[in-house]
Amino acid sequence: MKHEPDPKPPHAPRPAFPYVDGDPAPIGPGGGLAIIGACAAAFAALSLLPQWLPGAIGTWAGATAFVALQLLGLVIAVGPAWTALFRRPRARDLLIALACVPLVFAVPAAVALGVVGDAHLVENEVIARSGTLPPSQLLTLFAASGLQLLGEELVTILPLLVLMAVLRRAGLGPWWVIVIGWLVTSLIFGALHLPTYQWHWGQALLVIGSARVVLTGVYLLTRNLWASTLAHVVNDWSFLMFALLMARMSVHGG
Repeated sequence: MKHEPDPKPPHAPRPAFPYVDGDPAPIGPGGGLAIIGACAAAFAALSLLPQWLPGAIGTWAGATAFVALQLLGLVIAVGPAWTALFRRPRARDLLIALACVPLVFAVPAAVALGVVGDAHLVENEVIARSGTLPPSQLLTLFAASGLQLLGEELVTILPLLVLMAVLRRAGLGPWWVIVIGWLVTSLIFGALHLPTYQWHWGQALLVIGSARVVLTGVYLLTRNLWASTLAHVVNDWSFLMFALLMARMSVHGG
């Protein structure tokens, strides 16, 4: 009698997007408005508190309020189920995040050079200034930016989930729900960077928006907010480290 090989164990099912189909809690119309309103208030706090409060106090206050207000909106919308957004990452999730970091750099770089044009780009003042900061301020910049980048993931992924829930209720198929939500929230994320890049629409919507396409892609692949946050932090901290290295080389070279 011929021995049949044991069947391969089934792969673990990919986790569902939280809230979109009502699991573990639905995002109703009122909850969706609460989340979007909280995201708007959080972004206003991030922009204004550093202007109102001096130095590191304003930096930390802005980043903290940016995260806390968005989480408050999520709690209002779904109650105790808010913790479902922060699923424990698997090793696979973290590997995908790190593997996609080069794409977070390469895709917007290609868009910048091939579509917008390198000569028309506006410098990011925070990154440019990082190389001249004293150690204490540099430490604050890295630490507070890590918290802010978590907020930047929330300000994208929370509206994404709200929009996906709306589109699902409207009867759209799963792929349309994902693609529309992916593109719309990437453009919104780019638009939020307009003040940072002196209202340069091409750079904000196309260059920054394309970086967001990759970062949201990490979330869509893993369904894990920590994975897209890791990719975002590694990418942005790499730019800060490069600016710091260039500044130090310039000083020693001079």
